[in-house]
Amino acid sequence: MPDNEPSTAALPLVAIVTPVYNGGEYLAETMESVQQQTWPNIVHVVLDNNSTDETAAIIERFKGGRTPLLVFRNETTVPAMENWNLALDKVPSDATYIRMLCADDTYYPTSTEEMVKLAQTDPEIGVVGCLHYCDGGVADFRWPQSQTVFDGDEALRRILLAEGILMPVQMMMRKSVVDRRRPLYQPPLPGGYDMDAMLQLLTMSKFGFVHKSLGFTRVHEQSTTNTKFGAATRSYTRDCLHFLTTVGQKAFGPDYHKQLMSFRRYYVRRILTWRLKGSSNADLSLHFEALRNAGWTWGPALLIDAIADWLLFKLGIRQRWSGYPGWQ
Repeated sequence: MPDNEPSTAALPLVAIVTPVYNGGEYLAETMESVQQQTWPNIVHVVLDNNSTDETAAIIERFKGGRTPLLVFRNETTVPAMENWNLALDKVPSDATYIRMLCADDTYYPTSTEEMVKLAQTDPEIGVVGCLHYCDGGVADFRWPQSQTVFDGDEALRRILLAEGILMPVQMMMRKSVVDRRRPLYQPPLPGGYDMDAMLQLLTMSKFGFVHKSLGFTRVHEQSTTNTKFGAATRSYTRDCLHFLTTVGQKAFGPDYHKQLMSFRRYYVRRILTWRLKGSSNADLSLHFEALRNAGWTWGPALLIDAIADWLLFKLGIRQRWSGYPGWQ
């Protein structure tokens, strides 16, 4: 190593964390992508959620590779959110950064290196995202090309208004920020807890974005990405109400109430449309509950207000909600 280059031990340690359950179909590809990372100071933490397929054998094959493994196994299978939190608990205390890697996704070789280099430019960066290949292509995530670092408030506002898209995969987090929210993944969102966690971290830190495609996110019939956002319940819309009520004040400041009311009217119209298209009461029940929890009861008053808002939008008097989750 040249004299002017730091030793590997002097470089920030990145813990790549993979919780896995019966991941035999894609796990080898995922683990190989970690072994190929160009950032030299990495450890791969793998937690097997008591798999019954060939997962354990695949993990065994990667022991002794260029990237060291820390391998753990649950004695019983636990729910996914609990498994992700348990996996985070296995991260070495001296790690500077954490990356969560789903057991069916991959990182491109320079992925971690590029993210660390950006994060090292500002100690207040707590979350780093990037472009990535997903569902047939590399989407435009709408973050301004001229900017790579965003204050947390600005990032939250852009995300909620769909002016900057955040998918809570292919991310890197600063461990000192993660340690301020434990457990990282929390109720009440059974499917959106990963997005909720990223938004909460942005209430405490800045956001960095690498304008390059640095990984591959797999979408298949059983993938979390597909099942979460393709379900008949359309829970991502309910999740948005939760995001607005928990981080909206920080994102919008004095404009918060206006944005919240705009989303509520959009939400009520969406529920009405889903009902007219045949959605069952069971599918819609979580939305009625979300409105109640926010202090609103489904009924004529909400419907009249939402329809009046639509008419004002058509007349050009009022702007309709066009943010998250409208880009879904």
